[in-house]
Amino acid sequence: MQLNLFEDNKPGILLNIADEFILSRDFEQAISVYEQLCEEYPGDRQSAKLLELVSQWRDALSIMNLSNPESFADIWGRFGTISHAPLKSLVLRLLIDELWTLPDAERIYCPPACHFGHLLMEGGRFSEAADCFYRSLSAPHIPRGRFLAWRGDALTLADNESAALKSYLDAFLEDPATVDMRSIACGTIRNLYSSLCEEATEEIEEIEAEGEAAWLPVWGWFEEVFALPLLLERDREVTHDSATFEAQLEERIRSVPRIWFDMLASAERLRATARDNREMAAIRRLMKKSSSFMFDKYFTVMSERR
Repeated sequence: MQLNLFEDNKPGILLNIADEFILSRDFEQAISVYEQLCEEYPGDRQSAKLLELVSQWRDALSIMNLSNPESFADIWGRFGTISHAPLKSLVLRLLIDELWTLPDAERIYCPPACHFGHLLMEGGRFSEAADCFYRSLSAPHIPRGRFLAWRGDALTLADNESAALKSYLDAFLEDPATVDMRSIACGTIRNLYSSLCEEATEEIEEIEAEGEAAWLPVWGWFEEVFALPLLLERDREVTHDSATFEAQLEERIRSVPRIWFDMLASAERLRATARDNREMAAIRRLMKKSSSFMFDKYFTVMSERR
């Protein structure tokens, strides 16, 4: 007996048709197809689940208000649970399209990790995501370290490594406490962090007191990942002498790792220019006093690079 290929494959064909309707943003037609499948094949649990899922998203999208951070967070959380690829692709496009219409969409943020930039990254639009995270920095109450690191992640995925490393360095210098090291996308930074934690095993209390991420700018220079800042013409009126650094350490105006990075930069500039060896020695004494572990590592690195 000759097989009726349409009848034998009808459920699969109808499911494909429903997917096409979803991708063309026609929820009603897709729902109609699922209803037909449920009627003709009452035991088809897949169609029943898709009917429920697509109906729920049709209703949710019709009333969503992405300008409200709580509503955005709810939609984002639900988006992460979608396993049906065509529906996930459509919802992502709809969310991105909706956010583009909102003024200052990059300022909409719901902690800990719900932001327009993440939707753009989910869609593979990494350069746009990097720009979005950068524009967000002008918003009040934004955790700058976290957003600069997310920008670094987006730039990493966009294959712009040099800009990514600069963004990570800014994150660790400006606001290391808010950086989520678990989500870092750059293998170089992950390896740098692991290296610091492994080598500082005996000194981990000293390192942890300030936060490991805060020491990554210094450690990154040791490992030749980060560069030290140049002394620009506009910075020449800013004092970078040992007396200033000593006062900063005593008053704890800034964190020890941040001051240490600036002391490292100043000591290296003095060494490179062969100027005022007494001042360089004074800065190095402060470096040793404030972190003997980092100072020992510094001299080991200097010996290797000679």
